[in-house]
Amino acid sequence: MPRKAPAAKVACVICHERRVKCDRTEDVACSNCRNAQRDCEPIISRRGRKRKLPLGFSESVPSRSSLRSSHFMAHGGVTPSTTHQVTPTEANKAPEKSPCFPALGPSGKTQYVGDSSNLNYLVQQFGNPFEGSTDTRPLQDHLHGAMLARVGDSTIQEIERLRQSSLAHLKAEGAFDVPTLETGQALLDAYFHYSFTTLPILDRSRFRAQIEDGSVSHLLLNAVYLTASLYCSDKLISDAGFASRYAASLTFYRRAKSLYDAGFETDTIATIQATFLMCHWWSGLLEPKDPWHWLGISVGMAQALGLHQAKSYIRLGERERNLWRRLWWMIYTMDINLSMFLDRPPHIQGRLCNVPPLTQDDFEPNDDPSDSEPSDGNFCNVSMFVINAMQLARIVDRFFTIKYDEDTGHSQDICLEQISLWSNSLPPGLQNFTSSQSIWAILTRILYQTYRLVLHRSNPRFSINTGPGTPIFEICTDIYHMLEILMAKDLVYAAAGNMQVSLRSLGGIASVLSVLSIQILNIHKGDPGVRMISEHRARFCMMILQNLQDRLPIVAAFLPIYESLLKGRSMGFQSQGGENAKERPPRQSMQHEGADSENEMHNGSLNITEGLFDQIPQDNLGTLFPFSFPFGNLFEDVMLG
Repeated sequence: MPRKAPAAKVACVICHERRVKCDRTEDVACSNCRNAQRDCEPIISRRGRKRKLPLGFSESVPSRSSLRSSHFMAHGGVTPSTTHQVTPTEANKAPEKSPCFPALGPSGKTQYVGDSSNLNYLVQQFGNPFEGSTDTRPLQDHLHGAMLARVGDSTIQEIERLRQSSLAHLKAEGAFDVPTLETGQALLDAYFHYSFTTLPILDRSRFRAQIEDGSVSHLLLNAVYLTASLYCSDKLISDAGFASRYAASLTFYRRAKSLYDAGFETDTIATIQATFLMCHWWSGLLEPKDPWHWLGISVGMAQALGLHQAKSYIRLGERERNLWRRLWWMIYTMDINLSMFLDRPPHIQGRLCNVPPLTQDDFEPNDDPSDSEPSDGNFCNVSMFVINAMQLARIVDRFFTIKYDEDTGHSQDICLEQISLWSNSLPPGLQNFTSSQSIWAILTRILYQTYRLVLHRSNPRFSINTGPGTPIFEICTDIYHMLEILMAKDLVYAAAGNMQVSLRSLGGIASVLSVLSIQILNIHKGDPGVRMISEHRARFCMMILQNLQDRLPIVAAFLPIYESLLKGRSMGFQSQGGENAKERPPRQSMQHEGADSENEMHNGSLNITEGLFDQIPQDNLGTLFPFSFPFGNLFEDVMLG
């Protein structure tokens, strides 16, 4: 009878962390690691190196001081933090001291655990409480079954009846319907080409593999289709059998919403990703489930999983760790941007987050031959655009966000100084407006100037004056020139997806609307020369919005307000998208759309001197256009003002 190999003298990391007996040998992994499908790595023995700690103290529980770090990382000349920031390298090499929740289950799904703090503490101290029993189910299954074990058969039957009823209702609504294989593939290609580049919240190859083997989340799939339907070609919308782009987007949105409301999805990461993508849908100003609503759900679930804490990432593999980090920072960046543009306090408190910032290592080039692979230079510029947009949001979060105390303009001044340092330290690829990849430099510039515009308009020293020679006028002029470059290069419509997705998500629609608002103000103030220039720029912005309203329904809600303000003072202004305008049918291709848009721009530029506006008093202009216009208190400030 062969002799059993002696156990190793040093326990593995997982058994040491759980404080359970480790049966690993020098050649065979321990049973705990084999069951968990983890690498059985021995700890570094500290035996004899220091005095023994008092009984009851667990080295696996990090001290509060070791986890405490600044949420802000210095960039360039920006004021650095005085506390230590966990770097990606440190996080990757750190010993496994993380809690067991959140953790990937046997199916690869991440379970939601509400009271994860106390559970993690107990599991760290004692290990799996069911370890010694004959029931080998995962800990998550024990938690789920605890309630069912306390109810009778009649209650279980009622639960099953309700589940079947909900499932039948979802099927009747078409929540599980999918497009044809060809249409679905085209929608995925549109999503990965336009949205994914600037919002990389998925694992691309894994998501495609899940679609092929039928294990993909229906909630997430419909959210992806919703996003794709906003930016794909008109021909694809028509081929898919939809009467209009609005009908296609609404269909996918309703399917995703029904699945979310029914609680059908059990993978929390997929739910976070889906609700984040559902921020793209904003059908109107009276819709309560707007981007802010869905973003709040994403933030809440992400923080419940601990995506804002570095210790939650240590037990993950490198691939999951990079995905979670990208997902968290996209949520964070979106939250700060919407907070500024909607004049609301952010959902996230950055000072309580210690996740390492994004780096190039968190982005993986596309290895899927079915996708159009960008060049190495473009991939670098795209990732740098995302990284620097995140850094800009962190600066604004630290030095400003929305303040409700007495406003003297001091916080705005500090924030303006810091984001100016950020702008000066941008890499060359994001400062060159003439290269073939200049779209990312232009988008970065528009984002930066839009933040400057919001900060100046919220500053009581600058908010009143908007004419030539003022910072607000110069900022609007610069944004206008960036939009002209995009239009001249046929990047607004023919290749509009990147601009529409990244700008809409990172404040682009707000930039166009804000510039248009300032132009209307200058038209109303009365200087003839300024009025002529402002009217030309206002027409240009209106033309962009009129051509975006098919893809972004919320734009159609704003247009009548602007058209009324313009038409009320100019007989030369003609509405192209008012009440009597019919819904535009799908066109043949995005290239045709780009050509039509260029013609519209050319025709609109011929009439810049029509209908100079009459002068009006400057009284109450501050209430007519608040700094967050057109978002903050829109009906009260504009329609009732």
